[in-house]
Amino acid sequence: MTGQRRIALLACVATAACGGVSYQLSDAAPPRTVAILPVGGAVDLRVRELVRSLLQSQLQERGMLLVESSFTDRVLTESGWLHDPATFDPAAVPVADACQRLHVDAVVVGTKFDESSFNVYIIRRHAFGGSLRVALADGKAWWRTDHTVSHFGGLLLQSGQVFSELAAQTAHGTPMETVALVDGFVGEVTATLPRRAQGELGKPVPMLRELTVRRQAGADAGSERIVVSAVGSADAELRFDLDDQVLGVPMRGIAGSFVGARDLPAGTTVTRVVVHARDPFGFEELQEVRE
Repeated sequence: MTGQRRIALLACVATAACGGVSYQLSDAAPPRTVAILPVGGAVDLRVRELVRSLLQSQLQERGMLLVESSFTDRVLTESGWLHDPATFDPAAVPVADACQRLHVDAVVVGTKFDESSFNVYIIRRHAFGGSLRVALADGKAWWRTDHTVSHFGGLLLQSGQVFSELAAQTAHGTPMETVALVDGFVGEVTATLPRRAQGELGKPVPMLRELTVRRQAGADAGSERIVVSAVGSADAELRFDLDDQVLGVPMRGIAGSFVGARDLPAGTTVTRVVVHARDPFGFEELQEVRE
């Protein structure tokens, strides 16, 4: 086979590889609340994190209520499913248990993510792809896809742009090109999902009530302990501020009862205690108590 015919064949193969997204969507009711598990595959961990981040924003745009990744990872770690993000296999996580512990209707499982490229003469192909499924609490897939996106270039594909193509080869495989591929992948696959009607999710449940502040003796002589208590959502994260001098003191919770404390020099004036609550979906609420 001559070199010219080989280039033409490669160009045809590359062009044939382009196509629409192949996916499956069940007739089950769409999930309302969703958590995205860390993505698995051979591609670099930073790229997998980018996939997850873009999925988060795109699924929110489609009208789903997404658990924050930090909460998901904490639950996975505490459950013994996430030890090392670099080697994490989302397919090994028991879906029913994960949905129960994350308080969601479904989880997004991403596997087999990989990136590849080849250069033959001045034909260049850079591809990125993987498998995704939205798994319901019963383990069944509500939606799934196995998709790849590619960028192509070369003399036969971009006639008259030989010099720019040769220059592009020097930048082949750079992070910016990978970001473009990941962005294209996520955009294409999420476009196949139905969009939930606006306002269908409803308002978040209030997270804070029964705030109290009390003072007691501190751990050291000459100190005074300020103890802040509140009742809130069991899966929320609570912190409190004392005026502008002490910020973000964590509050520990058991079954929805939270308490936090900070020692200050005895006699320190505190006029305003503000408690902040943040739930796994990113909703925030604050309440203030004045001494």
